[in-house]
Amino acid sequence: MACAQVHDYLQTQGLKLSADQVQMAMLAAQSVLTLAQAEIDMSVIWYQENGFSLAEKLSVNTASLHQLQPTELFTANNNSTYTLRQMYLALDSIASRHHNEIFALYLYEPDEITGHLYRLLSRGGSLPAQIYCGQQQVQQYLFVRTATTGWLNQVNNVQHWLSDGSLTGEQAAHSQLAIPVTNAQGQVLGVLYAAHMQPNSISETELIDWTALAIVIPPLLQNLHQAIETSIKR
Repeated sequence: MACAQVHDYLQTQGLKLSADQVQMAMLAAQSVLTLAQAEIDMSVIWYQENGFSLAEKLSVNTASLHQLQPTELFTANNNSTYTLRQMYLALDSIASRHHNEIFALYLYEPDEITGHLYRLLSRGGSLPAQIYCGQQQVQQYLFVRTATTGWLNQVNNVQHWLSDGSLTGEQAAHSQLAIPVTNAQGQVLGVLYAAHMQPNSISETELIDWTALAIVIPPLLQNLHQAIETSIKR
């Protein structure tokens, strides 16, 4: 199943990566997600910014914000704090290996027009907490373009993209990578974003690691989406 899943994702995204290496990277990502232990300031996860509260968005009771009860990540959906912490550790692990100055994970909510992105986790840079995915935002933010198209986007030299009009506006970094996190039906659940301040800094090994994480975490984003949907129905 994992092998078929990898081949399907690589083919869909037009990625000429070694499926075996991606599978090995997936195992490493899963190990971090399930086993990693580290202290994290909860304000990093449960941030409030420009009137946006992640806890409110995920309908998490403020009394349970600091509860870190170990759980089975890929089946349980009632411990958002633990889930977000483990995902942060997985992102941080990859970013540390590849010296990414910036990384982020966004949750995508489509609507009848286009949709919104909500920042779940991040480090470095000044990325928006929530963003409407309109045409202007598609032109400025690589992760918005990935959310709305479902396609992986890689920028090796942002100045070239600005020069030819492929991107507009202020940019966070010179090398950028935005990878869609999709469900089995190909619907976008979220976007992984990683960046370097210097151009031409994204290696094939880094692309493999971020791609592997994108293939591993859909169940975790589905759980967070479910938490939001459950709250709306109440």
